Amino acid sequence: MKYQILQNKENELLLVIEVQDCDPDGPMLICDGSDTALLFRDWDSNIRLKDLSQESAYKLMQADAILVIESNGEDIAREYYARIRKVKDVKSLML
Repeated sequence: MKYQILQNKENELLLVIEVQDCDPDGPMLICDGSDTALLFRDWDSNIRLKDLSQESAYKLMQADAILVIESNGEDIAREYYARIRKVKDVKSLML
């Protein structure tokens, strides 16, 4: 999955992803400071974010939430906040 992590003028972190089929329910971004994170959208929809830059991984560890923007090209289909949960080893949570 292609994604971008950006920061706006207010220093708010943004995660831009492709539009998903369903609405999120209790979204959470799980990270450990490594090059991998997991966006938990709901029990049936999770997105693995791999190859995070060191800067992005560091900024995620400093933040409490991230604005997720789901885009279908030029248009924003959905946007929502996901709280950020820091764990010891995010890869151990992936099956």
